[in-house]
Amino acid sequence: MVHYTSGDMVRQVLWTKRVLDAFIMEGNLNRRQEFILRARALGCSIQYLADELNLSTHQVNKDIAELRLIYDATQIHSKVLPERKETSKELFKIADR
Repeated sequence: MVHYTSGDMVRQVLWTKRVLDAFIMEGNLNRRQEFILRARALGCSIQYLADELNLSTHQVNKDIAELRLIYDATQIHSKVLPERKETSKELFKIADR
């Protein structure tokens, strides 16, 4: 099993394939949002995303902020999506179980 983290989130999520796919489906993400989410989960930089999508880094950051809001709203009703964790230490404590 591969675990991905989104390191720029103040509150973080352990991005397993199951969590990633569930969020994309349950959050009803569009193609751009899905591309950003998958790329960030793999560790791609904001500059890389901006170049690939022909967007400014500011717009990519706005899209990421919107994804956070969508995640929080979707997570409340989801049986798959975990709550975002406050620290990476807390996040990896869960991963070690």
